[in-house]
Formats: sequence, C-alpha cells, structure tokens
Amino acid sequence: MLSPRNHDKLHPHSYVNPEVPLNLGIWFLYAGATFFLALRVWIKLTRRHGLWWDDWILLVTWVILTANDSLITVEYATGYVVDKWDDRMQILINITSCGTLIGQALSKTAFAATLLKLTKGWPRWILWFCIVTMNAYMIVKCFFQWAKITNKPSYDVWYRLDFHLDWRFREDFKEGGNVYNIIMDFVMATFPWFITYNLDMRKVEKLGLCLTMSLGMIVAIIAAIRTGWKDGGNPKDEWYFWRNAHSNIWYSSEIVGTIIVQCIPVLRPLIRDIHTSLTSKKLASHAQETKRRSKMPSNYLTTNNSSHNARAYSDAKEGTVSDDAIPDSWDNQGIYTKKDFELTTVEVRRSPVPQSMV
Repeated sequence: MLSPRNHDKLHPHSYVNPEVPLNLGIWFLYAGATFFLALRVWIKLTRRHGLWWDDWILLVTWVILTANDSLITVEYATGYVVDKWDDRMQILINITSCGTLIGQALSKTAFAATLLKLTKGWPRWILWFCIVTMNAYMIVKCFFQWAKITNKPSYDVWYRLDFHLDWRFREDFKEGGNVYNIIMDFVMATFPWFITYNLDMRKVEKLGLCLTMSLGMIVAIIAAIRTGWKDGGNPKDEWYFWRNAHSNIWYSSEIVGTIIVQCIPVLRPLIRDIHTSLTSKKLASHAQETKRRSKMPSNYLTTNNSSHNARAYSDAKEGTVSDDAIPDSWDNQGIYTKKDFELTTVEVRRSPVPQSMV
C-alpha cells in the first residue's frame, strides 16, 4: 500500500507501508515459538523431571522476545515512518536492537547448555568457549549501539554514552557479530552427531534425533541469507521502511527458529505416547472381536458323527519398556507399556467315528 509520509506536507513522498506485513510476520513467528516452548515445559513438568538451566534460559529468551516484538509494534504504530526520528523513537530503536542481540545470544546459549549436559571431556571446553565468546560479543555490541559516532552531530545527544566510534568500524563490528553467530550455529549443529554416535539406540531413532537436534543449521542458513541481504544496502527511497520491517522479521525468525529447534526433540515422548495410545485402541478392538468370536455353541464343533476337541494356549506378555539411552536426555525417559500376544500351542483331537453295524 502506498501512502504519503507525514513528515513533509509541502513535498509528500510515497512509501510502501510495512506495518501490516511486519506485524503478521513477527507475531506469527512469536506464536510458533510460544506453542513449541509451552509444549516443552508441559512435557518436562508433567513427567516430573523439572526444568533445567537450558529451559530457564529459553524462558528468559521468550520474555525478551515478547517485549521486543511489542516495542517494534509500538514503533511502527507511533511514528517510525518519518524522515527524522525524535529522541523517543531513537531510544525505542536502540532498545529493540539490543533486545534482538540479547535474544540471539541467549537462545544459542540455551542450546549450548543442553549440549553441555550431554557431553564429557574436551568437547565441553569448546562449548564453554562458544558460550563465553557469543555473550561477550553481544555485550560489546550492545554498548556500541549506544555510542556516539565521530563526525555525526545527530548522534551527539544526551541519551548516548560518552564515547565516540568511527561509523565504518561500528558497522563492520556489528557485521562481524552476525557472521560469528552463523559460525556458532553450524558448530553446535555438528555436536549431536558426535554425541549420539555411541548411543545404544536404533539407527532410525538415532538418525531422527541427530536431524532434529541439528536443525540449527537451518537457522544458520536463515541468518546467512539475512546478512547477505542487508549487505546489499538500504537506500532511503520509498522502499526504505519496507526493507527495515522485513529486516526485523528476519532477526526475529533467527531467535524463534533457535527456540523451536530446541523444543522439537523434547516432543519425542509425546509423539510416542500418542502412537502407543492409538496402538492400544487397536489391540483393545482386536481383543473384543476375538472374544466375540470365541462365544460359540457347545455343539459348534460337532457335526454328524465326528467331533473335534481344540485347545489353544496363549501367552500375554505385559511389560514396561524404556528405550532411552541417556537419563534426563532429550526425550526425558519417555516410558510406555505394550502387550505382545503370542499363540504358542494349538492342539486338535479327532474323536473316533463309531463303526456301522450294517
């Protein structure tokens, strides 16, 4: 939709209104993150395993995402699309920029914390290195976001910190942080393959677990596309605010994607319970059908002068099965019960036929 800008009544411009696609994008992503995170927390609490550090970090990330998306919505609804932002808008933009940086770092830290729980030895040092460097980079970028810029009077305002940076240096440093996050996504996505290599699991389950835990590569690809797209520049034309809005959606998708890929593996026991429930209903239906057919007349097997005496023996085995290789792991010791029916012996006897006297 093209609308006149409200900052210059004498020389109105046209711009592509990004408010609707922006709100649809960030809140649709937010709904997905909320749904999967709620399932993760519900599964852990109902199975009485409690919440661990990675769960709490994800919950803090979700709170930051909620506040950040709300502030972005307020920005676009209260004067974001103008030629010159006032102090209130500049402060809001800086706050949401820092919120995005914190959300990116914390969501990846949560995944690294989960991997720490599943690893031993020297790989833990690699994970700690990733955690420390990611968060250190994030803290420095947040400080730089509030810095004054050399030779730019518009940045020499009261709400900025009292130190100056070169414009090009700050932009390159921010870009380096984006690239570093992409590298960390790929590094941590390879860990599940080493962790599950020696686990006593079926190959299908092992492959599925590795793939779901490695979905962070998709997040890395999304971040790489966003970074490359931003490198193309953003001239201040009628599409300027539209590109800014879609940049916000891309940043939000990185945080949301990191949350979701950590929740999917935890859904394994829920999916298994649903499958077991459906299987149990089929077994119950089969048992009722067998019972109905077994109700036969006493002389059903006797015709004319011959009779059959049939006896069937069956073993019904009931047991509790747990196929989890690591306690308190991704599936949190999902347990289910199954019954195996086995027909072991069938004995058939024919009664002798009386000899005719004729």
